[in-house]
This record gives sequence, structure tokens and C-alpha cells, in this order.
Amino acid sequence: MFSFGYGLSYTTFSYSNFKIKNGKNIIATFTVTNTGKVAGADVPQLYLTNISRATQLRLLGFERTELNPGESKEITLTIEPRLLANYDEKSKSWNIKSGLYKIGLGKSSTSIDLSLDIQLKNQKLNSK
Repeated sequence: MFSFGYGLSYTTFSYSNFKIKNGKNIIATFTVTNTGKVAGADVPQLYLTNISRATQLRLLGFERTELNPGESKEITLTIEPRLLANYDEKSKSWNIKSGLYKIGLGKSSTSIDLSLDIQLKNQKLNSK
């Protein structure tokens, strides 16, 4: 069985300069480099893990990019608060629970190359 996001390529890619800015939205930036000998496409993906529940992975975003050999590209992904929230049936609202989370960057859900910790605060989102 293949993991979510798994794909094959004729070249290799690396990730670097992974940074997160935590504000109204979370802004993730990183550099993708084609480290192989042929042109190819990569789909870097961001995943959220609640550190207290290490098995809970949530896809936050991805972007397909095509690069020539040796070429690099900086990618910026915006993560809206709704992607961090869970629906609470009792209060009929979307809520972000405070805690320490990990945002991972990788090629698939089982191939996380870089990660950063982020502290989230309790937040109730509008139901719209």
C-alpha cells in the first residue's frame, strides 16, 4: 500500500530553508531543489501533527513545481486557521485547541524531510 502523496520521479529533490510565520494565517516558506540529472516535477506537502497525538496527520497544503536539474524555487504556502480546527458537535463550531504541534514538510505523509514546532492557542472560528 502506498502512503498519501506517494509518487514516482526520474529525479530527486531536496528541501531547505523551511520557515514558519505564525499570525492570522500561518505562512510556510521553503526552497525546493532538483538534485538529480533530469528535469522533473515534485509536489512538496505540509502536514500537521498534534505532538500529544503523534499519529494524527492532517494535510495542510501542497504545491506542484517543475524544475530543471540543479534549479531551485522558493515556495510559500498559506495555511488558513480552518485547516487547523476540528468541528465540535456540542458547540456546533470549529475550534483550534491550544497545544504544541509539528508542521512537517515532505514528499508524502510517510516521508517527512523537515519539521518545525508551532504553539497554537485556543480559538473558536466563525461557523461560516
